[in-house]
Amino acid sequence: MKLTNTLILLLILLVAGILRFWNFFAIPLTFDEFSALFRTQFHSFSELIEKGVKVDGHPAAIQVFLYYWVKIVGFNNWLIKLPFIIMGLGSVYFVYRIAKEWHNETVGLLTAAVVSTIQFHVMYSQIARPYISGLFFSMVMVFYWTKLIKEPQIKWIRNTILYVLSASLCAYNHHFSLLFAALVWLSGLFFLNRKLVGKYLLAGFLIFILYIPHLPIFFYQLSIGGVEGWLGKPEPDFIINFIHYLLNYSLFSLIPIVCLVIWGVFSTKTKSFRIRYFLLSLSWFLIPFLIAYYYSIYVNSVLQFSVLIFSFPFLFLVLFGHIPPQSAKVNLGLVILILAVNTFSLVKERRHYQVFYQSPHEQLVIDFKKVTESNPNTLSILDLEPDITRYYLKEQALDSNFVWYQSFTKESDFVNFLAKQSQQSETLYLGCLSNNNPMTVPIIKDFYPTLVWQKNYAGGTGYLFSKKEPSEKAFISKVDFETNRVDYFSPFTIEKFVDSIRFSGNKSYVIDRLTEWSPVFSRPLDEIIRNENNFIDVSVKVLAENNFTDATLAASLESNDTSIYWGGTRFSQFIATDSSNTKWQTVHLSIKLSDINQNQANILLKVYIWNNRKQQFLIDDFTIQLRNGNPIIYGLLEKI
Repeated sequence: MKLTNTLILLLILLVAGILRFWNFFAIPLTFDEFSALFRTQFHSFSELIEKGVKVDGHPAAIQVFLYYWVKIVGFNNWLIKLPFIIMGLGSVYFVYRIAKEWHNETVGLLTAAVVSTIQFHVMYSQIARPYISGLFFSMVMVFYWTKLIKEPQIKWIRNTILYVLSASLCAYNHHFSLLFAALVWLSGLFFLNRKLVGKYLLAGFLIFILYIPHLPIFFYQLSIGGVEGWLGKPEPDFIINFIHYLLNYSLFSLIPIVCLVIWGVFSTKTKSFRIRYFLLSLSWFLIPFLIAYYYSIYVNSVLQFSVLIFSFPFLFLVLFGHIPPQSAKVNLGLVILILAVNTFSLVKERRHYQVFYQSPHEQLVIDFKKVTESNPNTLSILDLEPDITRYYLKEQALDSNFVWYQSFTKESDFVNFLAKQSQQSETLYLGCLSNNNPMTVPIIKDFYPTLVWQKNYAGGTGYLFSKKEPSEKAFISKVDFETNRVDYFSPFTIEKFVDSIRFSGNKSYVIDRLTEWSPVFSRPLDEIIRNENNFIDVSVKVLAENNFTDATLAASLESNDTSIYWGGTRFSQFIATDSSNTKWQTVHLSIKLSDINQNQANILLKVYIWNNRKQQFLIDDFTIQLRNGNPIIYGLLEKI
């Protein structure tokens, strides 16, 4: 059989299919998919729009599709995901066709090979949400737009109809695929033969006409803003991190790309370099990012990796577009190299089939089942999304023999609950998502000090604790006031060391009404942490005097005297403030380092007590500890 570029394309699509269909029936539903599927259980189309579409923040197309698709296939994971995987494969094909039309077959094959094997595309092909569908519609739209621009004399009506329909689907799919469709249409005004401007304007008008029914939904969703409640402002290095993600955070994936770019630069001829397609690709990649970035900075946060999926292939056209056409043998060698290194980085470095295929909700419910089967007396606490948890409890045929963490309104309620339950249960299981209060674990360890095991999942963590005392505790610093040792604290005033009252040890330390700031712990962060997902747990035992109201246990991270983090725990979260309070109680503060941008120089950790209300109280056992975090907590999007 003669080797042809068509056979090489089939090889790319075969590998793409294997990567997306691997262990197909085990692919779990994600949180976003559950959210969408729960919003399909309505009795009418109008109810779907009001309660299932408007509240979501996305246009209607995919939610409406799921509404009818679920009526046919039910809550069957693989059938729900099947159309999206097919659209993922289709988008790879159209990426190839676009690159071939704009440049040549070599560029098309190289771009398709990269797109088909990076986690960004593989993962979103396996998620039934409006991302891979939007990429598919966008690539179909660009392909037929290209036909209109390059070959207006050939099948104008057919190409216009397909362009208008695919652009309309982009508009109904996602607000950023709508943005990309608008950008593509505007670009055509600069490329099109002037004699055809009238027809082209008519095509744009038809797209708008088709979108008119959706305008009330669009304006309603615009009025409710973005997702700033949980999505932070983007950092200046966002685009760099995104490009790293496009390369699987892998040196193995980066090196071939760099070599291909350099080789293309030296092998291309100036006359063959298509500057307008280079500028078009660059603008189509950058403009959506810049709009999302500055909108997020100045208006409302919307920028995340997923919203850039509709135009990201054009970055690779920027990188590969200058590579001249090669023979089929050379193309095969280059494609095999890209497929091999990217598949390796996907499977081994990104651990996609281990990390993505373990839903935190499902795994934490399974862990709960195993723990309670082995020891029915285990106290179990779950901090998970209730509807998803109930779905998996039903699937696992489990009773709800656990406590919802959400039932505790403040830390002192949780402390009182543990104090009572620890008299009855020797072990405690905690299953929680990444948004769990970081103080939960150190509070638990006041009553169950030994961590028996910790199981890590992308987006969640499971813990089993025991009342058995650990053989040793590792402290970054511990000041118990029995000696003058201060462990990176500024000096404590000797005159304020006093005899302890109703507490172990001989000494404690008084913070009086004239003292606003306690001595400060200060140490470079890089001397403390082992990885960026660690926690820093701070605690201090406090005896509040009569009429005590409040104070704050605080911590900050500073880079060259500029604050990058400040956090504080009010004593009143843990301490009863009535005049009869006579007990020593522990106040906690935890720093979740994985949620802080640590890409800064000379970060300094500071810990102190802020006596902002000028109260008098005693402190003891001022401790700072390092706790191992979950190394894959954000492993689907960040470097592991």
